[in-house]
Amino acid sequence: MNNYAVQLPKNYLLIGELENDDAKVYIKQDVYKALEEYASSDTAHELGTIILGNYSDALGKLNVVISEFIYAKYTDASASTLTFTHKTWDYVHKEHENNHPDTKIVGWQHTHPGYGIFLSNYDMFIQENFFNLPFQVAYVIDPVQHIRGFFQWKNGKVEKLKGFYIYDEVGKQIKIEQPKEKKNSGSSVSIMSRADNGSKFSMFQPIILGVLCIAVIGLLISTILLHKRYDCQVEEQEALELQLAEQNILISQQAMELESVKTAITPSADTQLDNLIVDNEEDESKDIEFDATESDEPSQEPLSIDGRVYFTAYKVETGDSLYAICSKNNLNYVSVYRIILAINGIQDPNQIYVGQTILLPIEE
Repeated sequence: MNNYAVQLPKNYLLIGELENDDAKVYIKQDVYKALEEYASSDTAHELGTIILGNYSDALGKLNVVISEFIYAKYTDASASTLTFTHKTWDYVHKEHENNHPDTKIVGWQHTHPGYGIFLSNYDMFIQENFFNLPFQVAYVIDPVQHIRGFFQWKNGKVEKLKGFYIYDEVGKQIKIEQPKEKKNSGSSVSIMSRADNGSKFSMFQPIILGVLCIAVIGLLISTILLHKRYDCQVEEQEALELQLAEQNILISQQAMELESVKTAITPSADTQLDNLIVDNEEDESKDIEFDATESDEPSQEPLSIDGRVYFTAYKVETGDSLYAICSKNNLNYVSVYRIILAINGIQDPNQIYVGQTILLPIEE
């Protein structure tokens, strides 16, 4: 770290306390008051500034002296976030160069209205990416709880300072008004003793116990309702499983019936093609032997078995599925797919291959 010849303040007031290895942060009295006033101007959104000054590491101690600030305009702000936009940085750099060229950006300040003094994950992102020099600090003000604090870089990490200094010119009084709790006025107000506090607490004990009892009862009722809901879900699941089992039985029965149909239509898979007869209107008695392996193109002539059930041969093409093949041939997939599986000896409708010849029923 460079060592700058910065004159350290001689007229200052310590707020809080400092550890020996902590950085010493000095903030000028008028800057401190201006930031407090700005923080209280809007408690519905986070507000921010860029703080300016100089620093020194004289005598092995880091000293940061804050003497100016720039309002962070054009930010995207909500009640819990503050984002510096490109327009914000353009404004800050112009203000810094034109009005405060003898200072350095020594950190940033933002508000946490009602949230306390800490750095959120997003605040840490800003600190680590935009204010990551060893002398750059973060200053957080909660204008609702009237608390504030600085954060320093220490051993490569960001840590909260326990205290800081408010300074001014020599001979100028430093007067900081801290918010005070409201007190009742009048001579009739007396200080409550420990016994009075105890009796007041005893007076509220039944109310507290009653609230706790109501909470316990509510919890028990919620638990019972959850158990009932769980039981209902178990019953519904059992009913669904029973319904599924019945459907499986029905599917098995239908498969057996289709197997019977297949057996009735063709005695065996080896002879089914030999038993196909072309339905020729000109010569119904003429037999045609169909050999799917010798033809490069699938025959589109309708075939029949015993002159009653008609079929046509289709050669599977690239990208075909059984459903697509049925659509191409104007067949209702739901009505005929089991017959197609049975006739062609196909076990899985998804296991068909390019070049495979499939017999399709023809609806009269």
